[in-house]
Amino acid sequence: MEEFIELVAEVFEVEPEEVSADSVFRTELPDFSSMVGFSLIVMMEDEYGVRVSVEDFLKCQTVADLYAQVTAA
Repeated sequence: MEEFIELVAEVFEVEPEEVSADSVFRTELPDFSSMVGFSLIVMMEDEYGVRVSVEDFLKCQTVADLYAQVTAA
């Protein structure tokens, strides 16, 4: 999970300390946009080889929810 948080922080261009598993990424992390959402989906595919559908992505609320998508495969 620590590595995943570091990757999420990189997408949001913040320090890893600003991100936790419980962070609601759409509202608690700065500058969320559809482009950032797309970047998260691409990061999960590139780093973990997991394709996350837009539908599944939209169901995610927290960083832990995103992580669950990459570990469920």
